[in-house]
Amino acid sequence: MKMKREAFQRALAAAALLLWSTVPALAASEAIAPGVQLFESRRFEEARKFFEPYVAKNPKDPDGTYYLGRTLFAQEKYEPAAGQLEKSVEIRPNADALLWLGRAYGQFAMQASVFKQAGLAKKCKAAWDRAVALDPNNLEVRGDLIQYYLRAPGFMGGSVEKAREQAAEIRKRDAVRGALAAVTIHLYQKDNAAAEKELAEAIRKAPADPRPRMTLGALQQEAKRWNEAFETFEATLKTDPESYDALYQIGKTGALSGQRLDRAEECLKRYLAHTPKPGSAPLANAHYRLGMVYEKKANKTLARTHYKKAVELDKGLKEAKEALSKLG
Repeated sequence: MKMKREAFQRALAAAALLLWSTVPALAASEAIAPGVQLFESRRFEEARKFFEPYVAKNPKDPDGTYYLGRTLFAQEKYEPAAGQLEKSVEIRPNADALLWLGRAYGQFAMQASVFKQAGLAKKCKAAWDRAVALDPNNLEVRGDLIQYYLRAPGFMGGSVEKAREQAAEIRKRDAVRGALAAVTIHLYQKDNAAAEKELAEAIRKAPADPRPRMTLGALQQEAKRWNEAFETFEATLKTDPESYDALYQIGKTGALSGQRLDRAEECLKRYLAHTPKPGSAPLANAHYRLGMVYEKKANKTLARTHYKKAVELDKGLKEAKEALSKLG
């Protein structure tokens, strides 16, 4: 199955990880604690080198196979990631491992031949259905099911109505996440007005919760409504002065728009002074955006410095490589 990348994905790109915040990693034994620390520090190649020999010696350890699968997934090695996660689920079925197994199948399907895609898509949905059966309160899985129902063609089980049913189940358990799920569906249907209305209502009901504002800011950013995006992210900072995600997005908005560059520089520097949590923008991305800011400020020396640092931290960050090449 060829899963289409709908326009709504681009609109939510900046806030996607806020919609479905990462489920805490499984508790792990002391034996694999060093590998887990490497994984959580995003040192994925080092984590892989730790977990591969560990799993070879301890093939029945569900935590070892789980973390090796997660590490391979992070390295975009989706087929072997699925293999390890299958082993983890076989040893100890749980919703979190099934969540990532479904994601591995889904990503592998996007890379596989047309002959394999339908089968992998079915496995993807089956993993998530099983996860929901094991843990009906796992909203992360329900969020992925919404994405599946919206992207998959009808003959593979795609259905806007089924997506709405999942959104309703999420809303029962978490009003804000339920609103964000509804926003995803509105955007899929290209009804931005309904999406923004939903977000405005969520902000009214839960003014201290950053998720609706961050999502609204992402929509405004995507639409190049720069002033509105700036003000929305600044409003998030007013409710939570330590919101590093808002700091990053203010910096990104400045980098993209060329506006409020001093403020963008200030925010990105603050962001770079902390260690991002899982689900937040990596430091490589922040260096890249700061490089953009300096380039727009006609400071090629500092722009080059931060582009180089971005590439050093993430050799796969194509945008930073291209920016550095153009800068000369």
